[in-house]
Amino acid sequence: MNIDRMTRSRGRAVAIVAGLALLVVALGVAAAMANHVDPVTVGPQANPTCPEGLTGFKIEQGDFGNGEHGDGTLSVTISNFDGSTATFDWSSNIGVDQVIVKGGDFANIYTYDPEETSDTGLHTPFNENSGQNYGLSHVTFCYDVEGSPTPTPTPTETTPTPTPTGTETTPGVTVSPTTVETSPSVLGTKILGQTGSSVLQLLFVALAFLALGLGAFVIASRTQKNAR
Repeated sequence: MNIDRMTRSRGRAVAIVAGLALLVVALGVAAAMANHVDPVTVGPQANPTCPEGLTGFKIEQGDFGNGEHGDGTLSVTISNFDGSTATFDWSSNIGVDQVIVKGGDFANIYTYDPEETSDTGLHTPFNENSGQNYGLSHVTFCYDVEGSPTPTPTPTETTPTPTPTGTETTPGVTVSPTTVETSPSVLGTKILGQTGSSVLQLLFVALAFLALGLGAFVIASRTQKNAR
């Protein structure tokens, strides 16, 4: 009798731990997909470019592949590129506002608002005739760089003009006014967007520890009760 009760108690404890583990896994998957967006397909005869105000970094099909690519400002790392399905993942050193993936006469446009520094599973548009994605033509990454303050002018010294009476004058120093231009502040929104996936990852780790601790507590409680 006691053995059967102990077995049933342990079975219920294992079921609770398994349920919590499944919850943690589901949250982990959600965290991994938090920055993925669905594309908008344009075409046919479409060759879109970056929106006005954004800089475009274009990688042609012949140069596209796993590894690091850059234009001196933006550095993009391509990974998991599959030429047969024209799919890939990317990460970057600064925020990206839009990625254009061109294939055939169509293009997939991935728009990030707020901007992102990584995404997974990007691909060319689907070709209904062949039943596969179009072959990759090129990929364009669109980004912007926040403006920096205007440099402060250097003070200039003027030499006084001698007076006919021979009286000496003290040289004066003229300082040009300083003008500093600032762009509207959007850093708060961008930081929150870029750290959203980090917060979910921390939540995932916390729930994992909670699941393990609760499971151990339930097993210990059942074992103590049955021992009595």
